[in-house]
Amino acid sequence: FTELDDYRWFLKTLERVVDEELGSKYQSIIKRDDWFVDFLRDAPEPTGDEAEDADFDAPKIYEPIPSLDVLEDRLKMYLTQYNESIRGSGMDLVFFKDAMTHLVKISRIIRTPRGNALLVGVGGSGKQSLTKLASFIAGYKTFQLALTRAYNVNNLLDDLKTLYLIAGRDGKGIAFIFSDQDIKDESFLEYINNVLSSGVVPGMFARDEIDEICQELVPIMKKQYPRRPPTNENLFDYFLTRVRQNLHVALCFSPVGEKFRKRSLQFPGLVANCTIDWFLRWPRDALVAVADHFLASFNIACTDAIKKEVVQCMGSVHDGVAEYCLQYFQKYRRSTHVTPKSYLSFLNGYKEIYTQKLNDIESMAKRMNDGLTRLAEAEKAVILMKEELTIKEKELDVANQKADQVLQQVTIKKGAAEVVRQQVKKVKDTAQTLVDEINRDKMQANAELDKATPALIVCFS
Repeated sequence: FTELDDYRWFLKTLERVVDEELGSKYQSIIKRDDWFVDFLRDAPEPTGDEAEDADFDAPKIYEPIPSLDVLEDRLKMYLTQYNESIRGSGMDLVFFKDAMTHLVKISRIIRTPRGNALLVGVGGSGKQSLTKLASFIAGYKTFQLALTRAYNVNNLLDDLKTLYLIAGRDGKGIAFIFSDQDIKDESFLEYINNVLSSGVVPGMFARDEIDEICQELVPIMKKQYPRRPPTNENLFDYFLTRVRQNLHVALCFSPVGEKFRKRSLQFPGLVANCTIDWFLRWPRDALVAVADHFLASFNIACTDAIKKEVVQCMGSVHDGVAEYCLQYFQKYRRSTHVTPKSYLSFLNGYKEIYTQKLNDIESMAKRMNDGLTRLAEAEKAVILMKEELTIKEKELDVANQKADQVLQQVTIKKGAAEVVRQQVKKVKDTAQTLVDEINRDKMQANAELDKATPALIVCFS
């Protein structure tokens, strides 16, 4: 079913028919939600007493799951093993109910000989990731095209040849994931259609390559079919049979647009030879589970209750937009899609913007806190300076008092010194007067002596 309304209609009609034809006691049977898988058993541990050809792989027993919780734990274990074994391409999956049921379906398809899957869903639904995990659980290798700008039909044939050798010659299971992004040329689908329909791809193997393959398969076919003659025709048929049994093609297509409808009509083998698993829109509980998974370890500055409301809001917003897309199509007949990929981008965008804004706010808060810290330190310094100033003022008052006392003493001493100075000045002036008089008398005496000297000289001569 490609619509939820069709699915609900089928369940309702089934209940009504069972009630009318078989009775109400059988309704409980059809309401049971049983799922069967073949990967619940663990591999046996070696004891050392086993034969050399003992099989230590986990037994593939097809049995019902005890509960979805048990299945979820088992899938988480396989996912951990996958991420440990496949370096550089780890997956981060959320196992809500729809994801687990789709994985169970894909696992059942590729575990069936000649089982091929047509997985239809919008981008980001998990088609390729679930196929990789289901292939890992089944013990298969996974192969995808490595597209380049120059990739063409010859490169596709080379890749298909590699797949055929692994599946047909080596007899190993392998899952070939082919998405609509890998269709560089519509002619690619012609070869995929041949692989699914008959297994015969014209022109893929040269004659000498076919002979070499047939020679390698002679002992293998004799062991399995001892009565079948090992002719080249029988050997190549056996090779193609092994290819179709071991090569599991998983077509991952999107139903958006006209290409899917046209390709299905043009290449009917894509539909007729595949088991279709249609990925419906993620339900609201799945959206909430995904949001909770990606935001559980994300640091949000709020309480757990508010964080839970944020997670619920994420799922409600995306689910509401999806509902409006349906209403938009019914009203205007124009398709608009919100895919799981856009939902994951929405979550990543929220985390990036929240981190950016939180860093901005924390940076502003840090600057504000630094400013407040400096203001507090300045306030403490001012208080300390005020206390020191009070002490200094007291010391200054004491110093001023001492200075006044000293000044008073100096003033008193200065007055006494002035009196002494005046007295000394008077004595000095008196002495100076005496000196001046003596000098005058001396000068006068010298003058008179000078006058008398000639007469004295004459008297003695």
